Amino acid sequence: MKTILLLGAGQEQSIAIQEARALGYRVVACDGHAAAPGLALADAGHVCDIRDLAQLLPIARAERIAGVFCHAVEIPEVVAGLAQALGLPGLAPEVAHRCTNKHARIAALTQAGIPVARFASVRSAAELLDVGRSFGFPLVLKPVDNAGSRGVRRVDAESQLAQAYAEAMQYTDNPEVLVEQLLSGPQISTESVVYQGRIHTFAFADRNYESEAFYAPYFIENGINFPSRLPAEDQAAVRALVDRTIEALGISFGAAKGDLILHQGRPYIIEMACRTSGGWFGAGSIPKATGVNALKPLLQMAVGDEPDLAALSPKYELGCAQRYWIPKAPQVFRAADGFEAVRAMDGVQMFNDFFPPPGTRLEKAHHHAQRHAQVICTAPTREEAIARAEAAIAAIHVQSDPA
Repeated sequence: MKTILLLGAGQEQSIAIQEARALGYRVVACDGHAAAPGLALADAGHVCDIRDLAQLLPIARAERIAGVFCHAVEIPEVVAGLAQALGLPGLAPEVAHRCTNKHARIAALTQAGIPVARFASVRSAAELLDVGRSFGFPLVLKPVDNAGSRGVRRVDAESQLAQAYAEAMQYTDNPEVLVEQLLSGPQISTESVVYQGRIHTFAFADRNYESEAFYAPYFIENGINFPSRLPAEDQAAVRALVDRTIEALGISFGAAKGDLILHQGRPYIIEMACRTSGGWFGAGSIPKATGVNALKPLLQMAVGDEPDLAALSPKYELGCAQRYWIPKAPQVFRAADGFEAVRAMDGVQMFNDFFPPPGTRLEKAHHHAQRHAQVICTAPTREEAIARAEAAIAAIHVQSDPA
């Protein structure tokens, strides 16, 4: 029996732990939190910093692992470093870095002729002011080394630059910030599996930013809608750009997660990461909508087994929508209930809550880590699925006090 090391054991990572065990692998899970639910699901669990190779390598060697995998966590460089150190299947660390560091990625894509936003890298508020005056507005600021929209915000005027830079610094120790001209238009999420030179894009859905104006200047995505409503020719253009981008970045093995935008009728890359998506997309919404199981071949690849690529073929197509419970105003959280009623509603396929302890102050959301429950619903049509998902979120009863 082969042993696989899975980094991360939270609610979303538990899906991968269960899939690995179903495939007959012995699962060793690591997480920084002793209460992480996946630790109890694994054959062996270790509490450690999953971003620290020095802590992970002794565990990996002692457990005699045949492969390492991480689902829905932004640590491809750690996974690649472990795989390289132990001679296991995986991406080269330099590819993982290029796909994870936002500046390195957009610079590589620009050099390869991939359409991306005009950008600059700055390391101080003074440099940012110079770029703002040169580029004009609106702009988007992004820490180069974070995920989940942390520290990302829109800037519409020179007077907002200093505050935006200070906010970005709250989420990183790296003074470097990426500055991009704002692109606008419908956004798309994709997910692909890359194996032996072939790219298999199994997930394609519309991102839901219907509340973008409400949460501005922050970019808060409220789930996805499936199937995409983009015209067929636009979908084909997006898929072609996904392939070109994966090849340009050198992603030759494993998962590739894309976020794209159709700006002035042309697809542009927002992000292409060498990992599986977070937010229950590729291992939640898409499997429920199509029957695809991407984790199966990805886990098989990680331990050097022949992957079942047939698992990436859709078995059916249902309408599907995902929605989150997102704070709309500052408040002090007291309690939340109604969860069993939500799970019993028509079309509810997955429901997860991750509300904080009572007494926690909730802010009007600035980033995606401030979403506190998610539901995935299916139905015969996309419109019915959207209605079901929105009704399910509305059925959550949250008790809070004004902040």
